[in-house]
Amino acid sequence: MKKKKVAIVFGLIALTLTSAEAKRVKLDYSVVDVPEEGGVKFEKITDDADCVNSQYLVRKGGNLFGMKNTSVIDWWVNPQIAISPDGTKIGYINWKNNTSNVMVKNASQGGASTQRTFRTAVTDFTWTPDGKTICFTEYRSGHYGVYLIDAEQGSVVRQISAGNDNDFAGQMTADGNTIYFHRGEGAGTYSLWSYDRKNNLFSNYSRGITPCIIPGNPDVLYCARYTDKRESEIWRINLSTGVEEVILSQPGRSFTTPVLSPDGNWLLVTGTSIAEKGKKMNTDIFAIRIDGTQFTQLTYHPGNDLSAIWDPSGDYIYFVSQRGSKDGAYNVWKMNFDL
Repeated sequence: MKKKKVAIVFGLIALTLTSAEAKRVKLDYSVVDVPEEGGVKFEKITDDADCVNSQYLVRKGGNLFGMKNTSVIDWWVNPQIAISPDGTKIGYINWKNNTSNVMVKNASQGGASTQRTFRTAVTDFTWTPDGKTICFTEYRSGHYGVYLIDAEQGSVVRQISAGNDNDFAGQMTADGNTIYFHRGEGAGTYSLWSYDRKNNLFSNYSRGITPCIIPGNPDVLYCARYTDKRESEIWRINLSTGVEEVILSQPGRSFTTPVLSPDGNWLLVTGTSIAEKGKKMNTDIFAIRIDGTQFTQLTYHPGNDLSAIWDPSGDYIYFVSQRGSKDGAYNVWKMNFDL
């Protein structure tokens, strides 16, 4: 008997699985780790009172690209947490009173959080390399745009994006002059752009999302790219020579949001996975060397793990996860990295 196929969409990425594989299974997310994560130490950084944003992190059900009557899981690929360059502060997006904003707390001691944006719909953010500025995306007046705000005080915001564009995931170079981001140009079409702050010029490069800057080499970026099957791969793009190399690609799977390790040897990515318990598809954290070798799955929890970043030492990873919550709520967690 021929098995019926259903489409699964991940952050604007479509996969095809059998109906049995796509079946929803009730799972217990209250466990902190599972046997496959043996030897890994997990530490919870936020708690449920911090109201870590979960409005569009991972969704089930929906209608993307005109696809109807499908089983759907869709994750937000843009960066949801960031750490200050000195490693002392961790930032996350808070959802409260129907608004989302960047909150900051002590990365090692936790405690109370300080609000750093005073907007209505912040959807992603990064810290600039000098630690002085936060670069964030906000949905405003029907469009997504990139903005800047002081990382320590005040509420004055500088708009980078033009009013009618949809721009996401801004990353600033170490000299503070160039901001790389990706722009949505219609359903499923995204490309890499930059903004020169001195000359007030925008430049367009090639296809891709969530640019990841290489310190000391701003002409080379890592990014994710969609295939014609709506799956996602990790690429390295040389903006000056035009050389483009695929780093990570697996048929039937998707990987997004590359983040380069402090020593420049590893990439963290969010990717699709099948939980051992219940055989339910979810998102997990993976690492891969920049030459495409030693691909390693780091998390195996049946809940969703995503949006991983490095501690400045490279010894730890922060990420957003449903683990430790019986209700599947998201929090920021920390784990050791020792590959």
